[in-house]
Amino acid sequence: MNVEIKEDSIIVDNSNCFEPQQILESGQMFRFEQKNGGWLLKTEGECAKIVNLGAKKWKIECKNPKYFVKYFDFETNYDIIQNELKKFEVCKKAVEYSWGVRILKQSAFETLVCFIISANNNITRIKKSVEKICEKFGSKTNFGFAFPTLQQLLKATESDFVEAGLGYRAKYLVQTLQSLKNGFDLEKLKELPTDIARKKLESLAGIGPKVADCILLFGIGKKDVFPVDTWIAKVWQDQFGGQIKNRRKISQELVKKFGDLSGICQQYMFYYKRQTKIKVEE
Repeated sequence: MNVEIKEDSIIVDNSNCFEPQQILESGQMFRFEQKNGGWLLKTEGECAKIVNLGAKKWKIECKNPKYFVKYFDFETNYDIIQNELKKFEVCKKAVEYSWGVRILKQSAFETLVCFIISANNNITRIKKSVEKICEKFGSKTNFGFAFPTLQQLLKATESDFVEAGLGYRAKYLVQTLQSLKNGFDLEKLKELPTDIARKKLESLAGIGPKVADCILLFGIGKKDVFPVDTWIAKVWQDQFGGQIKNRRKISQELVKKFGDLSGICQQYMFYYKRQTKIKVEE
């Protein structure tokens, strides 16, 4: 895969490890939409439009190319990762199907807020809630509204979050925002062993094992995690013949098997299982 960085764009050619739809629909982030045959995504105070230039060739139009080089993790060679995972027979179909998925390197704060909202929720509702919060508390930009900062969200009340569709999650988000205000340091989690970082996250309101692992993977950069939701529970049963029902234990077993490849393996399997199920239902 060739990545060319220009003043106001990134050209991705021969993109055998980059496919925008697969990345955006793999449950990692929630501020995106299809627009004029391409994709528009927003994150923090940045925006990018992704345009298809032909077979496996893409143009990422943006004002801050360096930000999106890091965001899409273009410095990591996913060919090597895919080849390693294909050595596991149970992974081959998922990797071949989900070839364009990459783990995004996102803001820890934005990821934490979005995944508290995501608990026992669906993607359509999550996207609507996140956008309402951005519109009410985020700074106005030329592309709409930036994701709010901690200081901006501290102005919100529980009622504000209920109005945005968070339901019972509203009180948890208020409590966790207060914890951040009082000194809980998300960035320091990057320096800690994964088990310790997970325990610290789970001490926050509204964060259980699955949400903690999503934050660790998508916002903190820990790859030795395997978030287990409904889809991965199905994978565990169908592909691994697993008898364990406890999702924390399922995650632990999968991390034992895949180690530092766990995070990307989870995304390949999640996307493959979810998309093939959708196609069957259609």
